[in-house]
Amino acid sequence: MELENIKNWWREVTKGPLGWVIYIALGVALAIALNSGLSLILSTDYPVVTVESDSMEPVLYPGDIVFVRSVEEYEPGDIIVFDGWKQTPIIHRVVSRSRRTDGTFEIDVWQDFDEITEEEMRDRHLELKDEDFIYVTKGDNNPTCDQCQATREMVLNRHVHGKQVFRVPYLGWIKLASMRFVGVVTA
Repeated sequence: MELENIKNWWREVTKGPLGWVIYIALGVALAIALNSGLSLILSTDYPVVTVESDSMEPVLYPGDIVFVRSVEEYEPGDIIVFDGWKQTPIIHRVVSRSRRTDGTFEIDVWQDFDEITEEEMRDRHLELKDEDFIYVTKGDNNPTCDQCQATREMVLNRHVHGKQVFRVPYLGWIKLASMRFVGVVTA
């Protein structure tokens, strides 16, 4: 009998406009709790990110949701989420990495990437005295690497939120549409 009373009370409380407000508030609270839990589990402050552009096609498409996990170092070929030149995190592939070990530099590249030479990587890494790793990134659908453009700096470990664990297609379209509506993301 008690359960029936609770159900009746809930139906009354959630009728009409107040019901919409209650359900929206519950949805927001659930999303915050889920994001906080995933942050702890995946060791990152951005555990779920929405793909905003076509720069990673055909691997990732606008509206895809990407789940992200933080690791100590990222390998060429990893798709990472990092802070860069945009208001929102960027999702691109690591195409070159320089690792500093005992005063030497180990340069690794993804597939046949050759837009930045090993010598250029060493020179750029030498300028960043306290960094153990630097990364060159590129959108799979972009004609050139990000750091091949003069205004874009190397990606450092502290800029990286994590790497892609898996994706869910289309799920981010609602978020993406609302971000475009308020002007955070342009089409």
